[in-house]
Amino acid sequence: MKKQFQNWTLFFIIGITAIIAGLIASIILMNGSSAPDGLFGMYILFSLIPILLVIIIDRILVWKFGNKNVNKVQFSILLLIVLLWIVRFVVNLII
Repeated sequence: MKKQFQNWTLFFIIGITAIIAGLIASIILMNGSSAPDGLFGMYILFSLIPILLVIIIDRILVWKFGNKNVNKVQFSILLLIVLLWIVRFVVNLII
């Protein structure tokens, strides 16, 4: 069981969580009675395609470089995004 959890990365866990949440939300919306809700459910399903591509690319990179190197890069990307959010927040406060 320990070997099963060795190759998990940040984007893999976030991607699987997003796919599960998106599928549940889209099923609930598409079973609704209004047409806009059904269309939004379909929109959510189509938005899961890029997430699936990120997971596939993540698995290929883990296979090629190992999960420690891939996790370092993914945490760097995540920290860059958080830094950009903080900068945007500060700019919004100034303006």
